[in-house]
This record gives sequence, C-alpha cells and structure tokens, in this order.
Amino acid sequence: MKRSILLSIIVSVSISSAASAQQLTETDPYRPYPLAQISNEILYPAAQPPEGTVSRHGEIEYLAQNVFGTHWYVEANGAVWHFVTAGDPKDEAILFVHGHPDTWWSWHEVMSYLADDFYVIAVDTLGYGQSDKRLDLDLTYGGVATGVAALMTEIGIEAFNLVGHDRGSVVGDHMVSQDDINPRILAYLRMQQSADQPHGLPRPDHAGMTEVSFHSNPTLIRDLFESNYFSVEMSEEHIARATWEYGFEGTAEAAAVRYSDASFDKELEFRLAEVFPRMTMPVVFMQGAHDPGQRPEEYWRTADMVPDGKVLIVDANHFIQAEQPKLAADAARDLFD
Repeated sequence: MKRSILLSIIVSVSISSAASAQQLTETDPYRPYPLAQISNEILYPAAQPPEGTVSRHGEIEYLAQNVFGTHWYVEANGAVWHFVTAGDPKDEAILFVHGHPDTWWSWHEVMSYLADDFYVIAVDTLGYGQSDKRLDLDLTYGGVATGVAALMTEIGIEAFNLVGHDRGSVVGDHMVSQDDINPRILAYLRMQQSADQPHGLPRPDHAGMTEVSFHSNPTLIRDLFESNYFSVEMSEEHIARATWEYGFEGTAEAAAVRYSDASFDKELEFRLAEVFPRMTMPVVFMQGAHDPGQRPEEYWRTADMVPDGKVLIVDANHFIQAEQPKLAADAARDLFD
C-alpha cells in the first residue's frame, strides 16, 4: 500500500510540473495504474482505439527508474496499434516485440534503463493487449511483421534496432526475412526462441495452443508465473498487471489464430532457409540458462550460421526481461551502442 501511495505521489508531482500536460477530468474505467494526464505534445495522429481498451492516446504513465512512457494508438496497414514510447524521438530507436502470453508491459522496466540514450518503443502486436484484434486482419506472424514495419513507417522511423522475445522473435524473424524490411534493422537482439534446432523438450502443446480455450483460461498468467519458467518470485503487483494487460476481450480468439499459422518444425525449416541467410546485421541470440524448454547446448552452433552473430547465455530463466530487466537492457545497450 505504501508503495502504491508513493507511486501515485511521484506520478502526480512529476507530471503536474510538466508544462506540456493537461489534466484529465472524465471518469476513468478500471485500470491497474493511476489516472494520468495527456501530453500536449501529441507526436502522432490519433486513431480510434479498439473497442474495450482503456489507455488514452497521449496518456503518460510512470514506468520505472523515474522514466515516464506515453501511450499511443496509430493506424497502420489497415489496423490500429497500441504502443508505448519513452525517450527522445530524435535518438536512435529500439523496437520491442513481446511474446506469448505477453504484451508491451513485459518491457516497461527494460525501457526505463534505455530511455536516456534511445527512443524506446514497445508495441502490443495484433491480437494482444490494446491493439486491434479483429479476426479479419492478417494475424499470421508474417502479417504481423509487415504491420509492425508499417507502424514504424507511420510514426516516421525508417531504421531501428529490434528486440524480440519468445514468439516476438518469430515476428522478428519474419521481419528479417522480408526484403523490404530487412535493411531497416540495424541490429537484432533475439531472445528466448529456438534457433538451429527444433523446439526443445518438454515441447509446448502447439496443437492445444490453436484452441481458444487454452488462451481463455483465467489462471493462465498466474499459472505461468508460478511455473518452472520463472526462477524469481514476481510481485503480486506485477502478476496482476500482466494478467490485466493480457485479459482484454478478443485476445484468446486472436492468439488461437496466430498459433494456427505455424508449427515448430515448419518454423525450423523457415529459419534455416529464409532467416539465417538474411541475417547480415549484428545479431545476439540471448538465452536464459535455466529455461526448461530451451537448453543452452541448442544454441552453440547458431552463431556460426550468422556472419555477425553471437550467442549469449545468461543466468536467467525464460522471461529474462521480467526477472532481470537490467540484464536485458545491458545486453541491448552492448549490442546497439
């Protein structure tokens, strides 16, 4: 309780002192963070937020390390994307792409460590968080990759560093494979996704993940945080926020469609034929040594397949950015500086 009160004070004092903010007065729907203010410095034209979403275009939220992020809704490639930015838009950009079952929120602490030197952008991919979830959109990994690149174009960013985690690295791989996107990627931090081997054992139930019921399990997020995919006990506050971010209506249906797009074996073939040969940018394959499903020994040959590739095994589990955000930020800084 004391922490929540202190955070509210910090948010109130810090934002109230900014000349570029105006107070919101309308009644706010439930959210797990304090009602904030809208910046007068609106960088991007506002799209109509998808139905059922809560954050506002231009709304400022405290992230961590005395860093504030701004929520945006922008239309690109026929869809509305929700994303959060921090830092100076004139600085070199880092794009963060989350995995499953995750959202932009998984990056909030990592963003705070990097915002002094980079313009950091964490996106809710289609079907997740507060981005579009219409099932008539292209929700395949390739379609999402195309859409994310279109979003970067829409907000005026041509070249960017790329960070993917888990299934976000599958999206990142598709960005690498597309000839019109590949030259825009300055460097790629590829986290927690199988590389030159099939997905390790125990292998997730991919067939089950194509079912809506798998993703609509109300205890899915808590079960994950309490599983052997975490080596650190996360706070109740963190678990509640992650659950809320994943719980927007339509996520389960969209996630099932996304998983129907590929299989682990087909993804291996795709990486070997279409991704690794196009990795001409610097790439770091970052893996947690304690991930129960992806063993370090699966990655030792990977760097040899990429001209400017490196394998980085760290003392962490699957969700490195949640367990050890500074470690993830340091790896990004080392690669992107």
